[in-house]
Amino acid sequence: YADGTAALTSRYEQSRTSPLLAAVVKLDKSVSLYANYVEGLSQGQTAPSTATNRGEMLKPYVAKQKEVGVKYDAVCVCCILSFFRTDKPRAFVNSSNLFGTYGKDRHQGLELAVQGEATQGLRLLGGLTWLDAQQQATGSATTDGKRVIGVPAVQANIGAEWDVPGVRGLAVDGRLVHTGSSYANAANTLKVGGWNRLDLGVRYLTEVQGKLVTLRLRIDNVADKNYWASVGGYPGSGYLTVSAPRTVSLSASVDF
Repeated sequence: YADGTAALTSRYEQSRTSPLLAAVVKLDKSVSLYANYVEGLSQGQTAPSTATNRGEMLKPYVAKQKEVGVKYDAVCVCCILSFFRTDKPRAFVNSSNLFGTYGKDRHQGLELAVQGEATQGLRLLGGLTWLDAQQQATGSATTDGKRVIGVPAVQANIGAEWDVPGVRGLAVDGRLVHTGSSYANAANTLKVGGWNRLDLGVRYLTEVQGKLVTLRLRIDNVADKNYWASVGGYPGSGYLTVSAPRTVSLSASVDF
């Protein structure tokens, strides 16, 4: 297989009840406090072709997530600030060349999301995330407490859409995306730099024979920057994904 995994040599059939608990308390008509707990069941990974047990599929794993937050929802703006933590088993090829589940990855952080209409005709949408992702109980001093592969400490984005005055149905938009640096190996000795990207677009709404038509022109990665868009995989079998170049797209949609 091109991604380094081997043909399956084992199968399983298992089931599990995954709980979901949530609570919301409204302090007044605009402010709410909330909390939730959820357990998600995911398919186990398959051992890569380089492992001694290549092709073996691991048992399903359970990710446990806790979240608490506050939400402010007014007429023109909505803000959400939340704290979250997710624990999930980690899989990799160990020193004996066996692929298995060892220890866990803990993701915890703060997330701020804002959306609304700053002034008439100007809409904003943005978010900021601080994330601490650690490898825990790995059985090795070289990886215990180190950051998880491919998880940046900071991610942020801000977007705006503005209705052009005097031209009904015409709007321009822009989005700025920031992703911080991350590590490409479990020992955190190989680091991939952060990146910024600017996207721009134009939208025009019109009517053709009684049907609403939306025309869109987009330019993604306006500055045509080269960067590693993402880092992934697991210890001993990681990968890098290169960014897309400047991309221009034109689309049309019709409401029937």
